[in-house]
Amino acid sequence: MSKSLLGVIALVLSFSIDPSRAADNIFEQGVAKASLALGASDLASVSVGIIEPQHGYIYAKAYMWGGDETSPPKTVINAITVLRNSQKVFIPLSAYADLGNPRNISLERLAAHGFRLTISGGDAAGSYTAILDFHKTAISRRKVVSGEFPKEVWEQTIFSFNNLNN
Repeated sequence: MSKSLLGVIALVLSFSIDPSRAADNIFEQGVAKASLALGASDLASVSVGIIEPQHGYIYAKAYMWGGDETSPPKTVINAITVLRNSQKVFIPLSAYADLGNPRNISLERLAAHGFRLTISGGDAAGSYTAILDFHKTAISRRKVVSGEFPKEVWEQTIFSFNNLNN
């Protein structure tokens, strides 16, 4: 390949890749990972782990996000680890405990030192999109939207923490 053709390919790729968004990452061997540069020395890294629910799992019957009317989800999120510049960010269980059958994750840069973790999951009528927004070093919001009725069926949680410097 000629140098000029390689240069054109590199130029096209540089314009087609959105630096404010990390590519979608699927779950492989029980985990999905994504990283996104938020600034020159500001990096967000996310790892989402899944497990198969044990017999007697608290949601033994189906539930809204990722289950269906007749059966519970086959997998559930058991951990979300977020590192911002190698510092671990606290993620409450309520941000992910009810999300089943996740398919993929992605990261997106937001204004004012923030980023968004998007988790797509479920299937058909039980599909959903979970949006977790982070501001600086804390989760600030979670919104889960139905894949089938996104304008009619959704829930939102606003997180607020009292960070004491003791």
